[in-house]
Amino acid sequence: MFPAGDSRYTTSYHTLALKTGATTIRAIATGDANAADVVICVHGWACSVYSFRRLMPLLAAAGMRAIAIDLPGHGLSDKPDDARLYTLDAQVECVLSAMDSLGIGRAILVGHSMGGPICARAAVLAPDRVTALALLAPAGFGTEWELRILRTLTPRPVAPVLPRLLHRCMIAAVFSVVYGSLYRPTAQDIDEYWAPSQFPGFVRAMWDLLHRFEWSAGTDRGFGTISAPTAIMDGRNDNLVIRRWVRRYVEVLPHASLTVIDGCGHVVPEEAPDLVTQAIKGLIGYI
Repeated sequence: MFPAGDSRYTTSYHTLALKTGATTIRAIATGDANAADVVICVHGWACSVYSFRRLMPLLAAAGMRAIAIDLPGHGLSDKPDDARLYTLDAQVECVLSAMDSLGIGRAILVGHSMGGPICARAAVLAPDRVTALALLAPAGFGTEWELRILRTLTPRPVAPVLPRLLHRCMIAAVFSVVYGSLYRPTAQDIDEYWAPSQFPGFVRAMWDLLHRFEWSAGTDRGFGTISAPTAIMDGRNDNLVIRRWVRRYVEVLPHASLTVIDGCGHVVPEEAPDLVTQAIKGLIGYI
């Protein structure tokens, strides 16, 4: 699994003392360890640090320290059997605690999809620790149509059988929907997204997030108080996140700007990493 064999990255594991109990998460890093600007990348639902494999080297080449973490339940992080860990504020606590463990006081937070509201909420709860935000195809102002369907199809009684229903071919089917025309996923991409699903606890953790995460947090969790400069990036061909809810970030956050990327689907950090890097460099200039 990524980044095995890639000498550009260092991998570390951090046991975090959270309110719900101790849990261990994986972090990967690249770039100058003494860089003035540190970027923390937070992935979306059912993803991992792999989502940022094309973005992180560009950030490092631009002089930044780029770090990505596997949230609890994802990638090679622990997958605790505690539903309390899969709420918005619990995930935010994990990000901030990971920053503590990594020795990072302040950082630019980059959140993709579900990672968007996690990063935004972190800026609400710990504004002194967030210098800027880059929110890529962010959820946060409503439950997307596909999540509503999944919730309806996965009531609690069927949760125990879900791991037996998840097959590799489903990953390829999802890819046909989530990517635009700027990037074509490979067989390796399918394997990398498929691999974490084989760990015990993955499907249960995704079920808990699906049903417990506050997907409409932007409406009542203080996003309007965020003072950090924010770049919102939206794929014009995104079939997952509803357009009007992405634009709500620009309407609610006082220092937010919106960039719509032609040909881009939902996976903005993979499909348009160069544009994301430019946006983050612009945020640094604004700071």
